[in-house]
Amino acid sequence: MDFNYEKIEQEIFQYVDQIKEFLSPEIWNNIVLNCSKNEVLILWLLFRSNEVNMTQIAEYVHVPLNTATGIISRMEQKSLVSRERSIDDKRIVTIQLGERGKEQIQALLKEFMYYGEKVTESFSTEEIKLFFHMLQKVIDIMKVKSLEDSKKQKIRKITID
Repeated sequence: MDFNYEKIEQEIFQYVDQIKEFLSPEIWNNIVLNCSKNEVLILWLLFRSNEVNMTQIAEYVHVPLNTATGIISRMEQKSLVSRERSIDDKRIVTIQLGERGKEQIQALLKEFMYYGEKVTESFSTEEIKLFFHMLQKVIDIMKVKSLEDSKKQKIRKITID
């Protein structure tokens, strides 16, 4: 198959130009109240798991434990999450969605559902299957690239004089 990379690049630029309004801060700020990517991921994790500990959060968003603690502190100030000590083991602190966090994740899900329904209504069953097949291929390619990049970062050369 012969690809015209210049044409593909131009088409990608056109698609980005067409969807940039949907990605603007004004629109997303209304949904997630200035939440960072990691904060949105943590809200998603808490929505799915109800409660988690700090180690699980750090692993989920791929950050060091001290960074996760800082993120949770900021989220707690915004009432997005709450921390509670375990009744059984006082050393364990669990994190749950706060009231504003529940509101935020529900608003985000409602928005995704709205657009998901609009898209699926306009697609045939075959087009939906093809879309998800293509999406999985994109994810697989990105996973391979991410794995390659992480392996490159781990190799460190130290010169000894």
